[in-house]
Amino acid sequence: MEKIKFLVLIVLLTANFAQAADVAGSVGYMSGTLVAQRADGTIKILAPKSEVLAGDTLVTAKDSYAQVQMNDGAQMTLRPHSNLRIESYQFNKEEPKSDNAVLRLLKGGFRTVTGLIGKRGDPDAYKLHAATATIGIRGTDFTSRLCATRDCQDDEAAGAKQAAKPQETQSQVVGRVMLAQGELSAKDMGGKERKLGLGAPVYEGDALATGVKSHAVVAFRDEGRVSLQENTVFQVEKFKYDKPAAQENAVLRLLKGGVRVVTGLIGRVNRDNYQFRLANATIGIRGTGFDAWCNGPCADGADNPGATPDKPLDGAGVYVWAGEVALVTPAGSFNVALQQAAIIARDTGKPVRIMVIPPSVIDNSTPRPDSIPVDTKKLFGTEANMGEPGLYVTVHDGNVILTQDGKKLELRSGETGFSTEQMLMRLASPPAFMSGDKKLDPSGSGIKDQKGGIPEGGCKI
Repeated sequence: MEKIKFLVLIVLLTANFAQAADVAGSVGYMSGTLVAQRADGTIKILAPKSEVLAGDTLVTAKDSYAQVQMNDGAQMTLRPHSNLRIESYQFNKEEPKSDNAVLRLLKGGFRTVTGLIGKRGDPDAYKLHAATATIGIRGTDFTSRLCATRDCQDDEAAGAKQAAKPQETQSQVVGRVMLAQGELSAKDMGGKERKLGLGAPVYEGDALATGVKSHAVVAFRDEGRVSLQENTVFQVEKFKYDKPAAQENAVLRLLKGGVRVVTGLIGRVNRDNYQFRLANATIGIRGTGFDAWCNGPCADGADNPGATPDKPLDGAGVYVWAGEVALVTPAGSFNVALQQAAIIARDTGKPVRIMVIPPSVIDNSTPRPDSIPVDTKKLFGTEANMGEPGLYVTVHDGNVILTQDGKKLELRSGETGFSTEQMLMRLASPPAFMSGDKKLDPSGSGIKDQKGGIPEGGCKI
């Protein structure tokens, strides 16, 4: 009999341990109704302090929201009409290598501040799956929404509120990064600097800069493109292109380094609408592909930016590989034909042809901009239709990586990504329904600070 009692006790302890091992976290504050569908099919209505298990599908009702505090310190706030499945969850303080968290967003949206999983061991240990992409988390604070209808109006309450809220005026995106190798950054007209990655937006006034052993390709709205070589600073001083309004004007300036340029639609009718500047010279286009450089005294901002025939790269110059250009300075002008090169002469300030073109110019290792495929309509046309059904991810802190069919898109703080079955792209700005969502941040002070206050109409443990 004693042996039977001991075996029963062992079975009970084992069962309790198995149940405890499945616990992934617990409910913090909440408002409305939160339901968990267990892995065995049973349904449980949750309340503050209720346990959340691995395998649970968490479901919030209309006008309901809830925060779940995970064992590794992560916090998740679910908005109304949301379904989130915890497909797997394993966290042991003593075994970082065993960390694992896989979530799946089935409907609605949530905001998350990640915990230790993904930070202390394998960075790929924490993943979020959605219908069209996988979100790889790198220790971050982000919001994700899965929209079944335009502007996420499948959530009636949120749709009504957001419809009444006017969208803020956003600067138009004039270009996007189509290739980024190494370091690439942009400094806006206010002096604020940001790092750029694949798909990142470029705005009028931005000064783009590449680092050592780095290069990038930027595509513009008018179908023009520019490749930036290493250690280059290139500014988009002005860029206006509105085909229906017959508005076009571009002023681009090379401040340092080298670029490869293929011109677009701006300037094809009126050449004066397109200006490319370096130092005190202007390159006039004629339907053109060309390389330009600005080194030595040109990059230093010297009054005399010119070069010498024996050292043509030590100064300012241009080489034409398609069409022709006119190199114009205050001292004169020179038409540079196909496969010709010209510099600003240091002794006279006049543009002159160089007869011996350096091999590094002819065999430039930086990709020609027209070698990178670009779908202009897809890149810039979707902004007019922003709010289409799909997955939206906005990063508030840290970074995430969206992956889809082998394609990757890295999002940093302040950036928003969008995914459907056909596309994966970075947006110029988050749509209105992703900005200031009170259902995800009811206190208005940020998810990290919500632990200290009781949200209006909610419960707190």
